[in-house]
Amino acid sequence: MKEILFNEKKYQAPESWPEVTLRMVIRTSQLDALIEDAPIISIIAGYCDIPTNELKLSKVNEMQEILTTLEFIYEPYKPTPGNFFILNGITYACEEDILDQTFETWVSTQTILYNYREDPVAGLPRMIATLCKKEGETLDDINLDKRTELFLDLPITIAKDIESFFLNSLIALRTITQLYSSIPDLEKLVLHKFNELSNMMKAQQERHGLSLLMKCQIGLYRIYLEHIRKLLVKSFNSQLSKGSKKTWMRILKGLLMRMQRKNK
Repeated sequence: MKEILFNEKKYQAPESWPEVTLRMVIRTSQLDALIEDAPIISIIAGYCDIPTNELKLSKVNEMQEILTTLEFIYEPYKPTPGNFFILNGITYACEEDILDQTFETWVSTQTILYNYREDPVAGLPRMIATLCKKEGETLDDINLDKRTELFLDLPITIAKDIESFFLNSLIALRTITQLYSSIPDLEKLVLHKFNELSNMMKAQQERHGLSLLMKCQIGLYRIYLEHIRKLLVKSFNSQLSKGSKKTWMRILKGLLMRMQRKNK
């Protein structure tokens, strides 16, 4: 944190995303709802705890140091999904597999997501308090309001990593559920895409402007594509209908993690 002097008073300004807490972000969100068409004022007031009326009446040159310090906000934080964190020397964690959560935890998180659907950021500390516990803890062992208050001081980077982990797992679970409820429709969709690709390659192969070598290469690709299509049909008719949801859940979560690593 950087100490800044504004209107002869000292304030603390974050210099990077890890120094921004959930409390700051929620305060910013609340101010943003009150101050129209001036999001930067809400951010400065929320992150630095400077009164909004003083910010509105300040001169541009008086704001230069604050604006320079907060330049990091123009590069959004990209979450790295994770299921645990350490706060004040204590480790808090949620289940690695969403299917291993207790039903009580599952119902509570779904309720939080619904209740805070208009303002997800405000519900984030409570959701993390519900999901992430000390080893051996259950929801009955904790005071959820006090734990929520404690997690208001979590860096937004940790909060977003946990949120990303849970939401990715939730999306994966819903996808798996849809796979099992509509396998015939999924098979038609996938095979349709394969046919589209095969037809495109066929049209390329038949073009007069292509060299003989290129036509041969495209022909080999089409043979390989047909081989994959047959394997998929076999998979749809056997493995997918018989496999356990938990196994496919873990496979899909693994693919999601690989995609996220490639996007970094």
